[in-house]
Amino acid sequence: MDNDENYTKGGKNRLIAGYFYLSNGLAILNEFRNLFLGIFAVYITLKLTDPMIMVYLTIISIIVLTIVGYFVVHHVAKIKEWLTVKFGTHYGVKNYDYVKRQVELLEEINKKLNEKLDIEEIVF
Repeated sequence: MDNDENYTKGGKNRLIAGYFYLSNGLAILNEFRNLFLGIFAVYITLKLTDPMIMVYLTIISIIVLTIVGYFVVHHVAKIKEWLTVKFGTHYGVKNYDYVKRQVELLEEINKKLNEKLDIEEIVF
């Protein structure tokens, strides 16, 4: 990448990278803490006595959350991003329209160039 030198070299950048990794690690730890507390709350609320039920609840929770996470990544996130672009700020919508128009113009130029040069297709 072009900016690797700008963002990976030097003490300050290493310190920032360390903070980034630490922050992400803490976020993951916090998510697991919330999962454990939720399972523990269900265990206590239902007054369960067998500790193996907590293990089963943990396994089932991880499976269900993994399936939900897959669905969110592959379906929900795309729709949310599209809605954000489509109905976001004025500048976001304008930028989307400009990029869309630019692609249309490039396709039109490509088509005309191909006709002019009498070739099959130029691939970008």
